[in-house]
Amino acid sequence: MADDAAEMADRLAQLEKDLKDLRARLAILERQLDPRSEHPSDRSAVREKVAYDWQA
Repeated sequence: MADDAAEMADRLAQLEKDLKDLRARLAILERQLDPRSEHPSDRSAVREKVAYDWQA
């Protein structure tokens, strides 16, 4: 039974390490997917086009 407890403790430690690694990788991916900052003129051009299309 002591072997089972030690085995479970090792397994839990490995799972915690894997979870920490996955969280770090996810944070990197989320940073890469963050929307890029738009130039203000791009934003206004899109708004004007939407308003024009809506009026047509």
